[in-house]
Amino acid sequence: MTHSRDGEKVARFEAALQRLIERVAEDRYVLAIVQVGSLSEATIWERESLGLWIIEADGVSRRLPSDGKDERIFRILVEDGINIHAEVIPRSRFRQMVEGTSRTAFSCSFFAERKVVYSQDPSIESWFTEANTVALKDQERELLAFTTWTIHAHRHARKRLELKGDLELAAQETLWAAHSVAHTEIIRRGEVWEQDAIYRAMEGDPALFQVIYRDVLKRPGGPNALTSALDVIDAYLLEHHEAHLKPLLAWLRKQDRVVPLSEISDHFAFSQLHPWHLESACEWLEEKGFLQKLSAPFKLTKRSQEQVEEPAYSLPG
Repeated sequence: MTHSRDGEKVARFEAALQRLIERVAEDRYVLAIVQVGSLSEATIWERESLGLWIIEADGVSRRLPSDGKDERIFRILVEDGINIHAEVIPRSRFRQMVEGTSRTAFSCSFFAERKVVYSQDPSIESWFTEANTVALKDQERELLAFTTWTIHAHRHARKRLELKGDLELAAQETLWAAHSVAHTEIIRRGEVWEQDAIYRAMEGDPALFQVIYRDVLKRPGGPNALTSALDVIDAYLLEHHEAHLKPLLAWLRKQDRVVPLSEISDHFAFSQLHPWHLESACEWLEEKGFLQKLSAPFKLTKRSQEQVEEPAYSLPG
């Protein structure tokens, strides 16, 4: 029965997508459509909307007051009752994305398949095909992002457990860290996986996820299970820190100086890598003896005469 319902839902989504394509095929300013996320019985159960990139001709963007000053333009459309979440991208900016010169550079998505479903511009199809592959820089960047998430959650879980004695919220933070580790494992393998990452990661390392996930779920109020999970996550981070934090460590090594946290955050300003997560990663690295922590002057406003201090880090030696 479930398979029948999922099959019907897939058919509805495919029909809605085809109907949209038929509409835009009449619009000479719409050059291509990229579907983000596959439509299959294995993935459709959680979908309530379609995800698309709509590539348009340059100089025709229709901006709304709700777009504000954001460079990116998002629209919600609808076909046959199915909402369609679309990012509208000018052709020149899409080219910058695929060539890696845009701040929001195109990279392989490890958690959503993408494909061109409509195009009247052969160049766009060629750029997309060339860029939509797993590259080493994609892996390194995504590993860095998810590892900072893991460290951030791990540090908060440890504080909840050891300083507050809050077992419930410590368990919650530990499970978030476990999910980040699961995503990290998918990225390490260089595969695209659209279903629940935690189950796929368990297949590869059942012993690891028994401790950091299953045991925590079974005994969410038990301090011993939480302590064991946090110790194992810490050991995992320590074992893989050189590979998983490689872009950060390599960049600091190249700088060969004390670097303020704001400068580190600016350099690594891309999707899902947040300044407070970078801070947690740098603090963890300092605790383990891999970084030195100092401070650097910082002006709160562009007109400030007085300066405050911000964290700054350097590689020892």
